[in-house]
Amino acid sequence: MKFVLKLVFFATLTLLGGAVVAAGSYQEGTHYVRLDPAIPPVVESEAAHEVVELFWYGCPHCYEFEPYLEKWHAQTKNSVNFVRVPAIFNSRWEQHARAYYALEMMGELDAAHALMFDGIHEQGRALPDLDSMARFLDANGVDAAKFRENFNSFAMETKINRAKQLIRQYQVTGVPAVIVNGTYKTSASTAGGYAQVIEIIENLTADK
Repeated sequence: MKFVLKLVFFATLTLLGGAVVAAGSYQEGTHYVRLDPAIPPVVESEAAHEVVELFWYGCPHCYEFEPYLEKWHAQTKNSVNFVRVPAIFNSRWEQHARAYYALEMMGELDAAHALMFDGIHEQGRALPDLDSMARFLDANGVDAAKFRENFNSFAMETKINRAKQLIRQYQVTGVPAVIVNGTYKTSASTAGGYAQVIEIIENLTADK
């Protein structure tokens, strides 16, 4: 019940905020906050900027935010290193985090990332555990045996521990959340909506 109430509260803030925040009026401490200390890049890259999204496949707001992120990312691939980090707040979220990293290790994320979101939010599948996800992915052309192998691999434990560490360092309590250059944190509830999050990302990564 608490989680449901939190989602309702989040959605209300998003709708209300989107009506009052005008482009260019974003303020540090209100629409985004500074992390202290700043967090080093998740992935070393030659890109001038790093943007990290923290998400959960079961989160409806993450699903709604996805098209905004995809459109933005398609326009900024050369200048921004975009990194997704699956948030882990409980055992169910960890199952989905393992799925994300297993697909990443298999080189299947380009197609299967959207597939996971669609399976849960469009097809009504909970996909709560390894068996249900393996069956679902197998039915959609993903090698289930390889998925299972990666899901519980030694390399997986390193990735899961790193994701948990980042959640603590970023001081994130809900998703979707965005971290810019390891220095700034924002979300739809603080920015005023999904489009506003993108505008803040663009402002903070603009080469001045």
